[in-house]
Amino acid sequence: MRPRGVAQRTPGDCVVVTTSFPAGPGDASGHFVAAEVQRRRAAGERVIVLAPRTGAEPSADPDVHFLPAGDAFGWPGALARLRERPARLLGVVRFVAAARRELARRPSERVVAHFVVPCAWPIASGRERLEVVAHGSDVRLIERLPAPLRRLIARALAGAEVRCVSDELRARLERALAPLCAARLRVEASALDLAHAPTRGEARAALGVDVATRLIVLVARLISSKRVEVALRAAALVPGALAVVVGDGPERARFEREFPGARYVGRVSRPEALRWIAAADLLLSASTLEGAPSVVREARALGTRVVALAAGDLRAWSGRDPGLHVLEARG
Repeated sequence: MRPRGVAQRTPGDCVVVTTSFPAGPGDASGHFVAAEVQRRRAAGERVIVLAPRTGAEPSADPDVHFLPAGDAFGWPGALARLRERPARLLGVVRFVAAARRELARRPSERVVAHFVVPCAWPIASGRERLEVVAHGSDVRLIERLPAPLRRLIARALAGAEVRCVSDELRARLERALAPLCAARLRVEASALDLAHAPTRGEARAALGVDVATRLIVLVARLISSKRVEVALRAAALVPGALAVVVGDGPERARFEREFPGARYVGRVSRPEALRWIAAADLLLSASTLEGAPSVVREARALGTRVVALAAGDLRAWSGRDPGLHVLEARG
């Protein structure tokens, strides 16, 4: 990594501020942000990244700067970590202060802020060339904030271009920030990087899964809001199928007791997660809180059929994609 002085500016720099970014090869954290950075660089932009240091081995990329943030950020997400230990908020404050200092050294660059809070507000507030990317967890947080704070955020976004990853999230964000929302809202799904994803046969060979195995895969953080137990109950109804759960979290021990027939591989690298998705006959997603779930988009891009509960834009997508089956949630 470059010393804290950070690189000399060049015309056309784009600075990406994010609370989640891969610390190194194979790290799945913020892979959708990394995919966008890669896409922009391929188009000829110089992209500088500001992200919180999470304790993992830092990237060797000289244009990726991991800033001090205590232990506020990292798996399984900042909100979960703050609920577990509210004192971690001090780490958020450290990251905000460090990121604002870095941006102050770069007055002319365009800023792309992934996540409205805290990357757009308060870190990038007042920037003339500001693009904001709103994600599902981000919008849910804003909806829960008190009205005075939502008004403050709406004013901070005035004049910014706000990119929402689904139509549903765009509508919800507009309602949450009304009537002061003067930002330019548009919809664009997050970038995906599947350039090195294997074929189904390659994935099964690498994972040691027999070609005749009926493989059902679930990919999620094992927390209550992801409703993984709903997907596991559905998988248990398929005769002879092997259900594999990719992910970890506080609910894992309970799932292992209640659904002992499933296989739990834990939190794995991004390449291995993509291998499981590519190898599957079917991917199940039972969360109803997603705006534009990346795992569903990845599965369909890899040719894996998906059954999901209605969430975000999935119902609209299913009308154009016969390999995506969307069911209404009950209870």
